[in-house]
Order: sequence, then C-alpha cells, then structure tokens
Amino acid sequence: MTDSIGAQRVGDRRGWLVFEHLPDDLQRAEDATQAADFDRRASGRVRHTREFDPYHGRRVWGYTRPATDTERALLEHLGYTLPAELETRVQFITETLRRRRWPQLENTTPGGTAA
Repeated sequence: MTDSIGAQRVGDRRGWLVFEHLPDDLQRAEDATQAADFDRRASGRVRHTREFDPYHGRRVWGYTRPATDTERALLEHLGYTLPAELETRVQFITETLRRRRWPQLENTTPGGTAA
C-alpha cells in the first residue's frame, strides 16, 4: 500500500503528512479526514482550545482526536514507531489551513529513537 507514496514535503506548514503524491485509496482517505476535520470545527461538535503554536509563532485553534488508520499507515511509512493509542492534534492555522501534529511522537525521530 505504501510503496507508491511520493516524497515527503519536509517543513510544510500543514505538518508531517504532506507528500508529492499518494495512491488513490490513501488520497481518498486523507480527503475524507480533512473534510471531517473541517466539519467538526464548523459544527462545534468538538471542544476547541486556543494554544500557542511555536512553529507559527502565534495562537491557533485546535482539538484532539484519535489518529486515523491512514494517518497511522503514513506515519509508519515515515519510520515512526507508534503507540497503541495515538492522538492527532488538529490545528487551524487560518480558516482554510489545517495542520496535524502528533505530540506523542514529537520527541522521537523516525525509527523510534528519542530526539
């Protein structure tokens, strides 16, 4: 499934899971997750928090949800060792720019070593 994933776009404002291209099934799953994240934000079905984002140097809105199977597969493709329960931190940098983070992995490097 992950052998036809394009190169990762390192340093992209949207987070770690930005690639040159994805296989159709993964792209559809990522598109559905993005739509659901924006819907959750717009509907108010999740509790949002305002937090400082050091990457962007300002406060942003966000919420936490369980990582999707596709996010897990893509993170494993990058070489991360994942915990059984992984949370995705969804942040909205602007009205239309979503960034995803995995705080549980931020002090590790691909391959599972501490940074």
